[in-house]
Amino acid sequence: MLDSDWPQSDMFIVYYKGGDVLEAENVSHSARKLEDRLFLVSTPETQSKLYHHVKRLAQPDALFVGRLAALPKFKGMKAGTTKWVGSLMSA
Repeated sequence: MLDSDWPQSDMFIVYYKGGDVLEAENVSHSARKLEDRLFLVSTPETQSKLYHHVKRLAQPDALFVGRLAALPKFKGMKAGTTKWVGSLMSA
């Protein structure tokens, strides 16, 4: 359940090639690492701020940051990912 005192957050998918391998806690306090360079991030920050944050930290060759409009579907991801995303996004 979301705390009504917290700012509204959006869910983003972050994928990058090359550069440094980051951990979820490097990307955001509310991030989930799916693969070495693939993350889901719930943040009140703008897409641009998240993009530049990851760009600065990882120094990747290529970077994609996109806002999710709906709950994604998963297969073969880290256990608990669907429940984690569902707790942060409305259906």
